Amino acid sequence: MILKCSRLGHPVLRQRAEDVPVDDVLAGNYDDLVEDMFETMEAYRGVGLAGPQVHLPLRIFVFDSKERDDGRGATPRRGVVFNGTYEAEGDAKLVESEGCLSVPFLGGQVPRYEKVRLRGIDGEGNAIDWLAEGFVARIFQHEVDHTDGLVYLDRMPDLRSLGYTLVL
Repeated sequence: MILKCSRLGHPVLRQRAEDVPVDDVLAGNYDDLVEDMFETMEAYRGVGLAGPQVHLPLRIFVFDSKERDDGRGATPRRGVVFNGTYEAEGDAKLVESEGCLSVPFLGGQVPRYEKVRLRGIDGEGNAIDWLAEGFVARIFQHEVDHTDGLVYLDRMPDLRSLGYTLVL
């Protein structure tokens, strides 16, 4: 089922989401939601989607990088993460264009860490500790930010690069 995507201005996007109990993940209580989130992300042509973006203040996100980043962390190209957090691996940042399903038709240049270590829980309740680089690292930072109540606009040091991504 395709879920309704929350848009910038909705309070759910600006609050820190609640942790998901590991026992609930193990019991499969979120399996249908995860499936719906993947379907929604694909319908909107996104590469990531977090709980707050579908009006749920939960620390969950799905992702599909459409590529595989086989760096030292061997991060999967597609998956679900519960209770995700990240730490920068080094100080190097890349400034690249970013958009968001909750801020439709706009994009801008956003600095993000080139490499991050993502920790959390996978869809089977197993602890994850992935080292991600490049595009996958960008996705992880963007989606964890959503669960912390941030949007990519908050990371932009200069809004002059903000512009429409779709010609109407």
